[in-house]
Amino acid sequence: MTSVPDIPQTWLLGSSPNGSNLAAGLGIGYSFAGFINPPGAAPALRHYREQFQPQGFGLDSPRAILAVNVTVGDTAADGLRLASSPKGFYARLSRAGRAAGSVMVPDPDEAAREMAPHEQDEPTTIVDGRWPRFVAGGPAEVRATLDQMVEESGADELMVQNLIADPAARRHSHELLAQIFDVPRPQGAPSEAAR
Repeated sequence: MTSVPDIPQTWLLGSSPNGSNLAAGLGIGYSFAGFINPPGAAPALRHYREQFQPQGFGLDSPRAILAVNVTVGDTAADGLRLASSPKGFYARLSRAGRAAGSVMVPDPDEAAREMAPHEQDEPTTIVDGRWPRFVAGGPAEVRATLDQMVEESGADELMVQNLIADPAARRHSHELLAQIFDVPRPQGAPSEAAR
């Protein structure tokens, strides 16, 4: 049996100001679901930092994670096309009612056929100061959007939700995301050319 060297840290995942109050008061880490409530993310994470109170059993200082839905393509057009999968999934969820548990992530073409124009045209970058639910595009656009979100929120880390239907496209999106943030390839991982 493997022993754990330290007690695992307790974190709270939230999508409203109430979560920031609770995490700050308990002195624990706070992760905000920016893909659920984009406008509330920066204010909640800033509030958490301002109100953080160590309690002796959690963290000594605030630690915040911003969770975002990210799709990276080789080009801006490719990233936007792939983002139809998560957009289509959330569109399906909004119409599913009690059947929400059976909703599947559609491929981009299927999603494009199902979505209304306003769902298809939902922004994937920051527009007029408003954060998107879905960050998507080519490497440069995605990096610029994520950098601005981290700067505005003060997040220490990013957590990525990814709902690309095709596993190979999802893996490639992750690889591109790792490249734009200079994350080294894990030892022993096959190169992209070897796949």
